Amino acid sequence: MNAKLAVRPVMPRLSARRLVGLSVSAVALAAGLNLATAAAQAQGAAAPAASQQRMAFDIPAQELSRAILALANRASIQILFDGARLQNLRSTAVSGNLTPQEALARMLDGTGMGYRFTGPANVTLFEIPRSGDATVLPPVTVEGRSSQVETATDSVDGYVASRARTGTKTDTPLLETSQSISVIPRDQITDQNAQTLNQVLRYTAGVTPETRGAVATRYDMFTIRGFDAHRYWNGLKQQDLYYFAPQLDPYLLERAEVLKGPNSTLYGQAPAGGLVNQVSKRPTDEPLHEVGMEVGTNNHYRLTADMSEKVDAEGKLAYRFTVVGLTEDGQMKTTENERVSIAPSIAWRPDEDTTLTLFGLYQSDPKGNSYGGIPPQGTVLANPYGTLPMDFYDGDPNFEKFVRHQTALGYEFDKRLNDIWTLRLNGRTLHGTLAYDSVYANGVQTDNKTLNRGTATSRESMTSYVFDNQLEARVDTGPVNHTVLGGFDYQVIDGHYATGFGTAPTLNIFNPVYGQTITVPNRNRTNVDAEQYGLYLQDQMRLGGFVVTLGGRHDKAERTTTTVNTGAVARQNDSAWTGKAGILYAFENGLSPYVSYSEAFTPQSGTDFAGKPFDPEEGAQYELGLKYQPPGSNSLFTAAVFDVTRSNLKTGDPAHSGYSITVGEAKSRGFEFEARHSLTRQIDLLGSYTFLDTEVTRDNSGLQGKRLGAVPEHQASAWIMYHMPRDTSFRGLSLGSGVRYVGSTVNPANTIQVPSFTLVDAALNYDLGALSDTFAGVDFSVNVKNLFDKDYVASCYYGEWCAYGYERTITAGLRYRW
Repeated sequence: MNAKLAVRPVMPRLSARRLVGLSVSAVALAAGLNLATAAAQAQGAAAPAASQQRMAFDIPAQELSRAILALANRASIQILFDGARLQNLRSTAVSGNLTPQEALARMLDGTGMGYRFTGPANVTLFEIPRSGDATVLPPVTVEGRSSQVETATDSVDGYVASRARTGTKTDTPLLETSQSISVIPRDQITDQNAQTLNQVLRYTAGVTPETRGAVATRYDMFTIRGFDAHRYWNGLKQQDLYYFAPQLDPYLLERAEVLKGPNSTLYGQAPAGGLVNQVSKRPTDEPLHEVGMEVGTNNHYRLTADMSEKVDAEGKLAYRFTVVGLTEDGQMKTTENERVSIAPSIAWRPDEDTTLTLFGLYQSDPKGNSYGGIPPQGTVLANPYGTLPMDFYDGDPNFEKFVRHQTALGYEFDKRLNDIWTLRLNGRTLHGTLAYDSVYANGVQTDNKTLNRGTATSRESMTSYVFDNQLEARVDTGPVNHTVLGGFDYQVIDGHYATGFGTAPTLNIFNPVYGQTITVPNRNRTNVDAEQYGLYLQDQMRLGGFVVTLGGRHDKAERTTTTVNTGAVARQNDSAWTGKAGILYAFENGLSPYVSYSEAFTPQSGTDFAGKPFDPEEGAQYELGLKYQPPGSNSLFTAAVFDVTRSNLKTGDPAHSGYSITVGEAKSRGFEFEARHSLTRQIDLLGSYTFLDTEVTRDNSGLQGKRLGAVPEHQASAWIMYHMPRDTSFRGLSLGSGVRYVGSTVNPANTIQVPSFTLVDAALNYDLGALSDTFAGVDFSVNVKNLFDKDYVASCYYGEWCAYGYERTITAGLRYRW
């Protein structure tokens, strides 16, 4: 009866052979987990305070492994067990208002299994030796690719995330979120070597990245479900000015979360397409040291470093320091791209209920490629003089300027006040400056070779403040469990821009002569002061397998612009109520069907003929979806049909020439499918398909009935990453390949059709430590994007402006971890 339990530390690699037998719930497996020696007959050691929070359970008697997963997801705890030992065992039914520890003890009653809490949210199951059995339990070994705990903000093991915060602003399983969300984890970003946010989104259902092709790398320009979308950083909006727009290097990110469709109920003024939330790398519990160097085509050179470690022995203070340096030639001739980005962060955890994380950023982009375009003549339309080359440049190297600097300081404070209440305070201030000069294409003359050109110049400075304060309560009303979130957010922009526009000398597109004399236009300064206040309330209600989410919000947005040289002042005041509702049922077999409705609003500047400010643009979405995560598998399949409407769009006033009225409307209806699956430890798979039926349904300028510009009807992608088994002569080698199909698109007037295109990507990674211990920690990688160097036009996004896509790019790098 007093036999000792001896269990080895958990190792950081999840093998395919153990994946069926070892199950990991949604929150956290801490690598290096050590189980203390204990009496084998003990049903459970003293559990942390976090396990004493009471909540409603209703888990019927069933196969024990499935019951354990249901309890882990309900209680947001990590339960580690050997599935082979649970075969042919059935659980005891668990029902009532219980603590997770009480529920687990009741579930295991009579099964011959015991449990032990090894952390605030970590539990290990073990078999109780029979009386007189003096043998110790066999070692439990778990292998995984990451030692980090998965939460809604931390690292993910492989390509499949199980939780996200973006859809609800609470740490919620994706299977309980009644809106479509795609999570792109760090491992996928690294394997595909994505170096812009557009590249991060290339294999995501519902997203059309790189609508400006290879030209506008200085901006993150993409659409979701056919409409514009905003960028967020750690749940807080990235504010723009005129030409200034913040941009994060993907190397700084732990993951990117794509929330599809209107979302103003939680985030305030936002477009109907949705948002992308970029989640920063954070200090880790385990030491992390990484440096890398990379070279590639177009004189590409990149240096990276990522360091994280505890500062004190108790682990209450930890830091992370991430650095990127980049220089390369742009695809367009004579253009260049340069960047230095430094992102320090500090996490302070004085106790298990309190966390304060500070995020810093300094990023300098001394050069930013270009922002021009190509004419349709000689690209998607026939030209008697031939076809323009992929590196055609419509600007002038002596005039081109793009110098952007941004510094930011943000914080996240999380305090669990008691078993019910949790307080979260989030904020960030960002200061940015921009010096911008550009010569851009403005249509080809009738001779099919003379390009008209214009000039644009701007000098900008902006300081923004974003705050989001939340109070969360987890309470029960009878059998219904509630996660109630109330919040107040506040956004401020204080900035100015001095812009000017003019003309530039024409250019022969088939024999361009650069270095011509170009006059810098006079700049006129405009001051901008903008504020937004928002109050929101959300309730996630759970009853058995049902999850009902209801939310409402009220916003007030104010914006004042002052034209300095004329003294003209324009004021815009808007307010809006928005709401959302969703119902989902989480079956025990991993299926979660749902239906939801959500709204959005976006203020619009200007006035109509009567001098009345324009009403805000509105958005509404109906969505019907299905999510599926087979129990015990590392996979997630999602499918959704949707109907998104943008209304109150500005269109021409038929009664007053030169003025607008807000009666325009556009719709996007479609279907999405996305699969993320790890078949074995050796294989990671991604797949997606998107169908979009878009239409301008109301318009006075001739667009009614036409498709939305630069939005394909069909998109599809697939990616596979194969890691050679350790017991073969090719151990250490990983091979990846992907294919991306983008269907044909049109320009907004539907007068130009852009052909579809299919691109192939490839990746190779080799762990040199497999050759010799001398090279332990060293990886060699090669990535090829657009493997077959296909020439293609990404889109004709506006008027006579089109954009080439990326030519073939090759990078090779070395990374050392210790």
